Amino acid sequence: MNESQLGSCGSGSNAAVPSVSILVACWNCAPLLARLLDSLASQGWSDWELLLLDNASNDGSAELVASFDAAMAAMVARGGPGRRVIWSSQPDSGIYDAWNRGLQMARGDYLSFVGADDTFAGPGSLAAIAGLGATEADLITARNAYHSGDGRFLRHWGHGWGWRRMRESMNIAHPGMLVRRQLFERWGQFDASFRICADYEWFLRLPPNLRTVHTSDVILNIEQAGVSHSRIGLVYAETFRAQRRHVGAPLSAAFWALNWAKYGRRRLLGLA
Repeated sequence: MNESQLGSCGSGSNAAVPSVSILVACWNCAPLLARLLDSLASQGWSDWELLLLDNASNDGSAELVASFDAAMAAMVARGGPGRRVIWSSQPDSGIYDAWNRGLQMARGDYLSFVGADDTFAGPGSLAAIAGLGATEADLITARNAYHSGDGRFLRHWGHGWGWRRMRESMNIAHPGMLVRRQLFERWGQFDASFRICADYEWFLRLPPNLRTVHTSDVILNIEQAGVSHSRIGLVYAETFRAQRRHVGAPLSAAFWALNWAKYGRRRLLGLA
C-alpha cells in the first residue's frame, strides 16, 4: 500500500459522498493505531471515510490497515453502508503537513481530526456528534475525556465556539470535533510552519459569526502525553505568534501572561 492508494471500501468513483471524513496523521504507532481502529469499528454510525496519513512507517502499520480495510470491505459487501478506508503513506514534515495532504483527498461534508493515540469514548460517540450535522452548522464542538500518561482520568473538557474567547487561548476540543469542509476552501490549509499550534492559528482566521453547535457529549479519550502537553513553553510561544498575527502584539502579550497564570493553576490542581 503506497502513497494515496485507496482502500477497497467504496473506493470507486461512484461511491457515495460520506458525511464525515476522519483524518488521522500517524507514524510508527501501530499498537496505538490498532486501538483507534478497534474503537472506530465499534461505532454504530458508519457513514464515514477514514484517511490515514502516514509518515512512511515501517512498523507494520500498512499491514494493520490492510487488515482493517478488508474487514470494513466485508461489512460493506454484506450491505453495510459507508466505512471507506484510504491509506496514504509518504514522508512528511509533521502532523499539519499530513493533515494538509488529507484535505486534498477528503470528500466528507464534515472533517474530523483525530490523533492516532486517541480512542472513541463509546460505541455511540461518533453518532452523537455526526448526527448534529443535520443542523448544517459550520463547527460542531463537543467534549473529550483527558487522561494522564499513566491512565489516570484528569477531566472532561471542551467548550463551544466563541471567537472573542478563542483570541485568548484554544478553548474548544479540536480532536473529534466536526469542521465543515468548505471552511478550508475559504480560509486555506494549516500553516505547517507551526509545529504544535497550526490548528489554533487556523481557528483565528475564522469570522466571529459562524454557525456553531455544541454538545456536552464526550467523544474521545485523549492521553495528555504528546508534545502539546510536554513542551508547554513551545505551545505558548506558538500561541503568542498566532495571536500576534491576528489580534496584534499588545493583546497577545496580555494573553500570554494570562495563559501562563492559568497553566500554573492547573498544575496546582493536578490537571496539567
